[in-house]
Parts: sequence; structure tokens; C-alpha cells
Amino acid sequence: MRKIWIVLGVLLVSHLVIAASIRHVDFINSAGDSVVEISLATPGSGDWKPVKLSGVTDGGYVSLDGGYMGKATAVIDINHGCVYDILIEFSKRKALLLSNADVCHTHRFDIDKIWWQAQSAS
Repeated sequence: MRKIWIVLGVLLVSHLVIAASIRHVDFINSAGDSVVEISLATPGSGDWKPVKLSGVTDGGYVSLDGGYMGKATAVIDINHGCVYDILIEFSKRKALLLSNADVCHTHRFDIDKIWWQAQSAS
């Protein structure tokens, strides 16, 4: 009986370690343009890796349609840190780059709001 409790304890601890190394991040798109791809890179590296999003897939990736409201969730592995550059590519608009985004502290990105803030800042 003692061995069963030890095995169960080990399984629980390993599950908690795995859960602590990922973050679920929501991307909300209420823009008039569809998002066709979201990619992550280590800050400044330019080594973009497409993010697989939950939701309706188009070729393995979610297409976040514009309008009210497209939402998808990304599961991000944070074993290499919490801070990433995020590249959001639209079907018609210029791409949006979020530099040094902290996915451990921000769990929701409102794409349209961030896009408009970037346009007013430039």
C-alpha cells in the first residue's frame, strides 16, 4: 500500500512541474481584418516559430477572423523564459510586432486595441 502512495505522489509532482512550465494565453481579435498567423521568437532573435492555437483550424493553425470577436488560446512553453517577441500577421493590414511581451504576466492580448495603440504611437 505504501508503494502505491509513493507512485501517486511522484505522478502528482511530475504533473505539477509540467503544468508550471506552460502558460495559456488568449488572443482576441475584434479588428476588421483577419489574423492569419501568430509567431513567437526569443526577443531580438528573429527566429519566428508559428504558434498553434486552439479553435477552428486552417492548415493546422487557427485563422482569427476579424469582427466580433475572434478568440483563440495559445499554449506557450515557458521553459526558456516568459518574455517573447510576438509577430501577428493579418490578411490585409501591416504585421504587428509586440516586443518583449511577458506571457507569464499577460494572459490576454486584445489584438485590435494593441494595433491601434501602435498606429497612434508611430
